[in-house]
Amino acid sequence: MANKKSSLLSGVQRKFRHSDWKLLIPYFILLGIGILMVYSSSSYFAMSQFNNSEYFLIRQFIFSILSVLVILIGSTVTKRLYTSKRFIGISLLVIMLMLLYVLIKGIAVNGASAWIDLGLFSVQPSELLKIMMVLYLATFLSNNEDKFACIQRSKNTNVFKEIFKVGKKPVIVIAIFLFLVLIQPDMGGVIIIGAICVTMLLMSGLPFWMGLSAIAAVLAFYFAFIGLVKWQGGLPLVPAYMMDRFTAFLDPFEDVRNSSFQLVNSFYALARGGLFGVGIGESVQKTGYLPESYTDFIIPIMAEELGLFRVLAVLATFFYMIFRMYRISLSIKDSFGQLVCIGMSTLFLVQGTINVGGAVGILPLTGVTFPFVSYGGSSLIVSSVALAIVNNIYINDRLG
Repeated sequence: MANKKSSLLSGVQRKFRHSDWKLLIPYFILLGIGILMVYSSSSYFAMSQFNNSEYFLIRQFIFSILSVLVILIGSTVTKRLYTSKRFIGISLLVIMLMLLYVLIKGIAVNGASAWIDLGLFSVQPSELLKIMMVLYLATFLSNNEDKFACIQRSKNTNVFKEIFKVGKKPVIVIAIFLFLVLIQPDMGGVIIIGAICVTMLLMSGLPFWMGLSAIAAVLAFYFAFIGLVKWQGGLPLVPAYMMDRFTAFLDPFEDVRNSSFQLVNSFYALARGGLFGVGIGESVQKTGYLPESYTDFIIPIMAEELGLFRVLAVLATFFYMIFRMYRISLSIKDSFGQLVCIGMSTLFLVQGTINVGGAVGILPLTGVTFPFVSYGGSSLIVSSVALAIVNNIYINDRLG
């Protein structure tokens, strides 16, 4: 028994030694910055609400320890777990039940019923869905790459009809899950999961012109939606709070006291920080002026306290991590591993871009956190799982 445990431990150590440290070092840097900035940005609110300025710091530190354990375990478990159709199928079924549950008894935050209360912490099913959707699509597409290649080479077939014939199952699955996330409503989750699916489908061997057509259709829909909001002032069946976010994005200073309150105070934080910041703990906007200062709007607080140069360094670290994930995808030998790395990279790229874009006013506010830096157990753990899976694929590829 002792020899078995020793052998297992040595196997884990051997695997982890082959990790991609160019990927993990940025993760640890962001994790450390996240702990510091969560404490700084949440201390005022924590003291006023819980009479303990370290309330969110302690919880974020615990989440960070758990995320490191997730990286260790997720990087060294057998790769067969991630490719198991049984594991993926059961996981998607559980997530579907969780999504149905939140519609009935979920915790409502900012108008969206998207969380399940587990006592010590809350779980957001749509976060788990991001990971499982990547694994599901990677498994399906890698198992059917020959069929897609045949469709692309064929000159005498209806391409759309043939693609739908092969891929109708994942199309239906994606549509069902996107609908369940949309009606929470969680627009940020819909955008991220939709972007992951589109990117992975484009990387699976579909004709390039179809990729350009899909991107053009998405952009056309987006601008048409924005145009209708601006022209009509609202749309039927769209919640008022969500419409307010689009209104704020289109004209931030039209309704400073209500719909644009968060965005305008985000601008104040960005402007007050200047190039070098006012110093750690010296933010004014976190003292009740900027709600969600330690979650959705942690980047503006960071800019206020640390300044533009340091925030750019943090963003450079984050986007280097994403770049590294894309580089790993190019070096992986099997198509499943390539597609998973592409899917996880897209997850981080879209989520980070939406968060920063919303904070600086170039994109609508969608309630999306900044990975590894914003406060939140679900987001941090799920992001760590995504990173661990990429590292696992890298390790297994190196070890053969």
